[in-house]
Amino acid sequence: MGKAKAPRRLADNEARAVLRTIRVSPQKLNLVAAMIRGKKVATALNDLEFSRKRISGTVKKTLESAIANAENNHDL
Repeated sequence: MGKAKAPRRLADNEARAVLRTIRVSPQKLNLVAAMIRGKKVATALNDLEFSRKRISGTVKKTLESAIANAENNHDL
């Protein structure tokens, strides 16, 4: 008698990864996020690879985690 499982909030063709407790200001993180928002995955990974921002490595790691979640958990 547990609680019912919450319905999936993302579309069927989307995956999600969350990174918590990173030590960077939201403004600096949003600069990098805006740089890759709306791009194809390969282009976004390439942009993060050659970005000079320190946080870009962390964002790249999170994006790779979302890609792995899509492949393994959601069969995308």
